Amino acid sequence: MANDGSSRAVPHILVIGGGREIPGRLRAAGAQTTFICRLEVLPSIREVERAAGVHGLAHSAPVEAWTELAAQLHSRHPFTAVASFSEKDQDRAAHVARALGLTWHSPETVTLVHDKLAMRKRLREAGVDETHNALAASAAEVVAFGATHGWPVVVKPCQGTGSSGVSVVAGPEQAQRAWDWAAGAEWTESPAILVEEYLAGSEFSVETLSENGAHQPVAIVAKHALPTHCVEVGHVVPAGLSTGNQARVHTFVRDMLTALGVRQGVTHTEIKIGEDGRVRVVETHLRPAGDDIPVLVHEALGVDLVGLLAEQTLGRPALDRLRAADPADGAGAGAAAVWYALPRFPGRVTGITGLEKARSAEHVVAVVAETEVGALVAEVRDSFCRVASVRAVASTAERALVAAREAAELIEVQVELAPEAEAEAETDVEAVSATEGAGR
Repeated sequence: MANDGSSRAVPHILVIGGGREIPGRLRAAGAQTTFICRLEVLPSIREVERAAGVHGLAHSAPVEAWTELAAQLHSRHPFTAVASFSEKDQDRAAHVARALGLTWHSPETVTLVHDKLAMRKRLREAGVDETHNALAASAAEVVAFGATHGWPVVVKPCQGTGSSGVSVVAGPEQAQRAWDWAAGAEWTESPAILVEEYLAGSEFSVETLSENGAHQPVAIVAKHALPTHCVEVGHVVPAGLSTGNQARVHTFVRDMLTALGVRQGVTHTEIKIGEDGRVRVVETHLRPAGDDIPVLVHEALGVDLVGLLAEQTLGRPALDRLRAADPADGAGAGAAAVWYALPRFPGRVTGITGLEKARSAEHVVAVVAETEVGALVAEVRDSFCRVASVRAVASTAERALVAAREAAELIEVQVELAPEAEAEAETDVEAVSATEGAGR
């Protein structure tokens, strides 16, 4: 709430960044929204004409420029809350909230979550997760880390998103290529490169609502990913874990979020579960998941994570309402899944077929083409290289997953081969049948 002790009839939310559909949910609940974002984000703000104000700053603008602008706006039309719904500029949002005396994640928590080296150090110190990692200034340092901690290892950007620049490295002979892959990652906020222990086991994500330092896991989602670069190709909820594994995951995620200083909001945490039942974290995020996971959770379980986050942003308690919900009230269908079609090689799209056939398949509720004729598709290197998505809803996770995957296989994207196409791109796509995500 505002630090002047007043109670405003209309909440006024300062959104740092874009936020996709969430600012619209805030306005639908009766709030006003003002945006401060990087200039390049301006075109992606939805329903910009409905905002109370939109202000752009250069990518290079220091954090002081963000806090000064926010303070000027706050003095004229006080904000009741600060919010930021994607990684980009969450560090600035934390400093703005602190400067205005408003509640959001602290700058320290944002740093720990965004900087994977810092996150690992804090979790080791807290006794939550002992996984080791280190900065790698060269491929030789990747080799040295592997010699110390064993192979395989994972090489990835220190601050990245969408699986960009991630590689599983089986041995020293692959180190240079993996290091070059990470160094060339497009979707990253830092040039630093990490090498860390490979986490064996199956991969899941955990969607959690936190409030006043209490953490309530809402859903565990099973992930399916390519084994080499960890690009995710499918998700299904619920994950179908045993009662024991589910309890271990819930305890682990609560301890991890507490150690990182998370006190509120919706978080998306990626974990691995080993054959021995040990849980370890891949990474966590101070935002709802991407890849339509909040939609899957809503369809399967009847829990609207984005709606709960919007309510909490407006200063309304959300955790008690979540805990009071009856999972047996029939609000969800039982299970939901999404599966992605990938290009077989880079080039220019000359045709797309099978979309209507996929839409008419049993249990399918949505099919979205993520490219168009004439567009260029790149080698499969991150989550932004997908060409279509299929979402399915059914009474069981197995039925939903099979339906989404089989419908996605009906979609064919014809591509005119680019001269620079690499043979291994097709090899990676063939590995889509892997049912275990790579240990990142």
